[in-house]
Amino acid sequence: MTQPIEPLGLSANQWQFLSSPDDYVAASDRTLVPESTRRQFQTARDILSRLNGSYGKSPRRGIMLADDVGLGKTTVAALVAWVVASAGERRGVRILAPNDVMVRRWEEELLAHVVPLQKCALALDVWPNRVKARRVARLSAGSIQVVKHSYAASDFNLACDLLIIDEAHRAKGEHTAFSAALKRQKKFARRVLILTATPFSIRLDELVRMLTLIGGDSAHRPVRAFSRALDDLHSGNTTRKPEGVAQHLATTAKAAVDALSPFVIRHSIEDLPRERNSFGDRGEWDIPVPPANPGEMELMLRMDRALRVAKSDRATSSRATNDPRFHVGWRHFDKSRADLKLEGQRLVGPIKAVVKSHLRSINRLRANSGTHSKIVAVSNEVKAIIAQGEKVVLFCHHHATAQELTLYLASVFPKIAVPKLPQPTAWKKAWDSLLKPAEGKPRDHELCATFIKWLCSDPIRAQTWTWICAQAGPHAKLETTMSETNGRNRDGGETIAAAAQRLFGDLMRSRSSRAVLRTAVWPGSNGTSRVLGVCEPSENNDEKSLFIHNHQPDTIISIFNSPFGPDVLVVTDKLSEGIDLHRYCRHLVHYELDPSPIRTVQRNGRLRRVSSWAAVTGQPIRYAYPAFGGTRDHRLVQIMKKRIDSFSLLLGGVQDFAVEDVESSDETWRNKVIGFAKKRLAKAGGALCAKEPEAKNNSER
Repeated sequence: MTQPIEPLGLSANQWQFLSSPDDYVAASDRTLVPESTRRQFQTARDILSRLNGSYGKSPRRGIMLADDVGLGKTTVAALVAWVVASAGERRGVRILAPNDVMVRRWEEELLAHVVPLQKCALALDVWPNRVKARRVARLSAGSIQVVKHSYAASDFNLACDLLIIDEAHRAKGEHTAFSAALKRQKKFARRVLILTATPFSIRLDELVRMLTLIGGDSAHRPVRAFSRALDDLHSGNTTRKPEGVAQHLATTAKAAVDALSPFVIRHSIEDLPRERNSFGDRGEWDIPVPPANPGEMELMLRMDRALRVAKSDRATSSRATNDPRFHVGWRHFDKSRADLKLEGQRLVGPIKAVVKSHLRSINRLRANSGTHSKIVAVSNEVKAIIAQGEKVVLFCHHHATAQELTLYLASVFPKIAVPKLPQPTAWKKAWDSLLKPAEGKPRDHELCATFIKWLCSDPIRAQTWTWICAQAGPHAKLETTMSETNGRNRDGGETIAAAAQRLFGDLMRSRSSRAVLRTAVWPGSNGTSRVLGVCEPSENNDEKSLFIHNHQPDTIISIFNSPFGPDVLVVTDKLSEGIDLHRYCRHLVHYELDPSPIRTVQRNGRLRRVSSWAAVTGQPIRYAYPAFGGTRDHRLVQIMKKRIDSFSLLLGGVQDFAVEDVESSDETWRNKVIGFAKKRLAKAGGALCAKEPEAKNNSER
């Protein structure tokens, strides 16, 4: 039985500090953007007033915070959690995070609020021991427990006064284990706060299911009406006047937004003109890729045919035939070819003959195909960007693709020459002077020595020298030059010395990074490659220095967020959510797309964050969607554009991107409809933004 809705019992003075965000900024030891903090505090006030039933409103069972990636949903939810846990009756809060990395991020975020809240929120009883991370147990009054999503599926009932579900889009699927677990667990939570930048991906039924978790059933009908209008756009008569169809689409979208407004709060960066500069502008990055040539098309078609024929002899086989990996690289293609050759020995009769014939042609064509055309085209473009002193992150959907792309990039990038002078001893002396851990912590001194050893390694010395060689004359002191020169020679950024100090601090705060420091085995430290793949490592021992597995990515994330280390990061979707890659990078390539727009939006959010490299340098974030023309890869980019358009029509804030080549007349018609509809919906932008609570009387001010 679902718990009854009861007021949280919060009095005005217990969250009055949320009306004074500037005092909080002054009290925090973190560098906060005042305008963003003000918006986050207003959002927290709005959430609390709705959940509590303040200002004459009826209490809500749940709220969905659907802010754009990078707007600080975790910060808002942490403030709400501290108020609920520390005010009045000290109620219990549980937070479900998707993985270990995010559990650590939550713990860090909650603890970062302790000191400023102790200074600014005197009505709250805030102490660090109230945060219980990675422990599922009976929830004591005033505790905030942070555990992984997987605990929701356990037999343990997650009874609490407030259940916060981070990255809740993972529960969007009707038949997923997490979705089923939340349906069961929600009856034990008196209130639910859902956090997600992408409450639906392909079908709006996903949004309807999430609304059910927060008691938003009244919005189901308008959302489904908009869903039907979208279906009509993509499957209806395309001879109608675009303006009329657009009007209907816009009308149903506005009705859906109006119905969502009591339950959903959403800000897009485009709705926040005063904050936009701190996120940086964004732009499209066109990477021309030649269409598949006849030989490449024949390779893919023959492999598809050979696999289908072989599969017909094994009715239970689950092997993919037209595998998407075949369209973006040859590594998995070649593995499938070798596997098929072995399997072909067990085939008999005409099937064996057909497969053998296809394999002969495939071997001949593959011998002449060389490196995949898309990999060559993208690598050439990335190489040009790296030559300008920038960093680039490339997202792949499959490990085999990430491996192949990493290996090729490493093979074509020029190595940085290691300077003969200054000698390594001079570098060590300079860094010993610049990096001094706190006194009284011998272990920290030992770890600092390991860190300095890395800074003095050949690849990092070579890299650092490229930034300071113009300033460092024959008699200049290295420590002085590094204290005066910005990393990557960009105005507005950190000096080399300050960046190293911050990086060491970030590493020391992470348990997994401290463990890496103790081993003294650092990513890329035993070579001069400028590329690192965060994926399953290659099986070739000679290539292993180019890869790091992504089970514990904290170290490489911290390094990539500094001027040091790899210029290029090739990653899979394991790093598409919950992490920051924005401090020194403004170029992102969607080399291989996931079918869901959720992944695309989440990936883009790794770079467009507060105080991004784009904002620091005054240059735009650039997103690339290279497509291999004539193949399934090109079609996937077209489909992604449609899905992004559908998402943006209802919730906004998502960047459009062009699709190369001329589309059909039907697609041209649909694009006109969407364009007209977006113009009609422009005035509705910001309709779901947090509202300033309106007090009915002075007692509620």
